Amino acid sequence: MKRLKVSILGASGYGGAELLRRLFQHPLVEVVGIGSRQYESQPLEACWPQFAGLSSLIFEDTATIIEKCDLLFSAAPHGSATSDVKAALQSGRKVVDLSADFRLRPDTYRYWYKEEMHYPELYPQAIYGLCELHRQEIYGANLISNPGCHTTTANLALAPLAAAGLLGDDIIVNSATGISGAGRSAKVNNLYSEVNENYVPYSLAGTHRHTGEIEETLGRVKAMGRQLKTHADFDPVMVSFNPYRAPMTRGILASCYTKSPDSNISEEKLLDLYQDFYSGEPLIHVSSSLPETKAVFGTDRCILSVRYDQRTGHIIALAATDNLGKGAAGQAVHNFNLMQGYEESLALIRQAVWP
Repeated sequence: MKRLKVSILGASGYGGAELLRRLFQHPLVEVVGIGSRQYESQPLEACWPQFAGLSSLIFEDTATIIEKCDLLFSAAPHGSATSDVKAALQSGRKVVDLSADFRLRPDTYRYWYKEEMHYPELYPQAIYGLCELHRQEIYGANLISNPGCHTTTANLALAPLAAAGLLGDDIIVNSATGISGAGRSAKVNNLYSEVNENYVPYSLAGTHRHTGEIEETLGRVKAMGRQLKTHADFDPVMVSFNPYRAPMTRGILASCYTKSPDSNISEEKLLDLYQDFYSGEPLIHVSSSLPETKAVFGTDRCILSVRYDQRTGHIIALAATDNLGKGAAGQAVHNFNLMQGYEESLALIRQAVWP
């Protein structure tokens, strides 16, 4: 089979580096272009020493890398590459966009991002790329909007409950993430002396932008079960989303709480529900043990479990992912494989690095 030519915009960020780590191992891919304003005209290893001697790629301007490729991965920050995505689509390229630019309905986007969506005319063709829930839509799509890391983890934890009518009315998601989720740019909060031995809440009380994405996804699942359509009519589910920055490089652990509307539920029934819902999913593991971030470090998997508190009637759903893997680059490559009709786990990483 002919190798597909791909380029990566924003290849100097952590998401870009993780895309390269996977795509360099992909048997059906040739990485032909990498883009970064900061590193333009410099070799890849000037930015990423882990690739020294493994690639002769040079950072180039956006127009050049788009012209070279069949498909563009855009790993640039929110709002900075929408015109480039549009240009790539207009020139006949497919796009997997890792930013938040096309994840939300335009009115939801306006509420959470406090601005109008750039190029809203592209939204109707953007498929929300949470692979386990939107697989059938992703096949053959031209534009994939890759989900956020917190949202991927929380939605995978709660989707089985939404589909079974067990979400309840008071949903709380507490989600702890590693510092790499804040990106690579220099910030005081990212300094070692600020991060080390410090567990920090941020963007609490309905202020984090990922809240809208969690609410829209759960609303779709609640309304449609597994027959999801990105652009169908549905009512979002209200969620209290609270993120925390943990003193680790990478990883997310989402702890999700809701009061069960079914008084006859049990922990055994819940585990069976989750096993059935994710049966056959190559990158999801439902465990009887509690998930932990080290078990998914560097991988593209999600490990889930669920508990039932009989005393209070609360369901506790837990999910662990790597924010740069399943929460970003791994999911983008998964989307790419589905778009092209390839075996969906090609070049994806399942075994964690431990210790």
